[in-house]
Amino acid sequence: MGAQVSDAAPPVSMREIFWYFLRLGWLAFGGPVGQIGLMHLEVVERRGWLSEEEFVRALNFCHVLPGPEALQLAIYIGYKRRGYLAGALAGVLFILPGYITLSALAWIYVRFGKAPEVLGVLWGFRPVGLALLLAALVRISRAALKGVLPIVLAIAAFGAFYLAHLPFIVVLLGCGIAYVAWNRLAAMSATGALLALTLLPARADAVEAATTRLAEISWFFLKVGLFSFGGAYAVLPYIRDGAVAQYAWIADPQMIDALALGETTPGPLISIGIFVGFLAGNGAGVPWLGASAATFWLFLPSFVFVLGTARYMDWLTTRPRIKEFLKGITSGVVGLMFSISIPLAEVAFMPKGAIDLWTIVLGLGAFALLTFWKWRLNVVVVVLAGGLLGLLRAFAPELFGGALT
Repeated sequence: MGAQVSDAAPPVSMREIFWYFLRLGWLAFGGPVGQIGLMHLEVVERRGWLSEEEFVRALNFCHVLPGPEALQLAIYIGYKRRGYLAGALAGVLFILPGYITLSALAWIYVRFGKAPEVLGVLWGFRPVGLALLLAALVRISRAALKGVLPIVLAIAAFGAFYLAHLPFIVVLLGCGIAYVAWNRLAAMSATGALLALTLLPARADAVEAATTRLAEISWFFLKVGLFSFGGAYAVLPYIRDGAVAQYAWIADPQMIDALALGETTPGPLISIGIFVGFLAGNGAGVPWLGASAATFWLFLPSFVFVLGTARYMDWLTTRPRIKEFLKGITSGVVGLMFSISIPLAEVAFMPKGAIDLWTIVLGLGAFALLTFWKWRLNVVVVVLAGGLLGLLRAFAPELFGGALT
């Protein structure tokens, strides 16, 4: 199918590609680190589809591209072994379980979201979801903010987004360009489309509203997929800005619920867009089409970028200006993540409009487990533990100072 396949690797059938990536999709919990680790174990150590060097080069290639790196790595592995069709199949199978589970959870959320048991689980999820965001912010800050320039860019990004309300894309691109320009100046001074949809017959107003909503979902998530540098946590500010502030499809409580549910389901964390798309479509009476449109446009750029540029992998991964641009973007991401932590903290720690001591204790405990505890627990375990505490509060509210509303 046109891929450059290593001569040393054994031949691989489409049947093997199908079953391996379908199984991987259902086991892909715990974020990109765990997902990439699973692929390395199977693809390099057990099956020998790629050598260690090929795997590392492929991972570096995916870091250069916008989009979820674990998904892109799966696409590249399929492409490398059997060509373009296998690459596309690997990517679809990798995200399919997330689409199924998050769409189903979104349906339950819409239908039973006011039940006491569900309210309890969500009460437990929200401070843990915020803790996940803050723990990711700590990790990214440690890696990215090395030196004066990255710190200045992070502060500038926070001010531009949170205080000046500049668009997400403008802030990130500005940080990337500023990083390249600063290094360039230092060196000089030192050395001199939209998806077509067919709806069932309905009233004209309802059809128009649904069509408009699906067009908005499609365009928005295409932009998310195109500019999702730095991983899923990095793009959360963009999703929140569009879904909450710009289009008002959801509110901050639903945003943090999406984050928590995304951590407990297989697939890339950026799949929370599926949940958001379902709720956005539900507002116009087309929830499943909303989830499907969000899925298609959110992940389409990853398929196009990987399959379209894989043959240029060596060139892309050795361009110093590209690396500098991405370092600038990562610095900006820190500021943007901090900016959305403020409204989400109000949701998590003030569920009734006043400070809730138990949510603060739960959130701080989850943050400590995820960040400082020597034997860090799996993210899914921490999120589910928060949900179980929420269930306990639903059935025994007297232990927590009152029932949830």
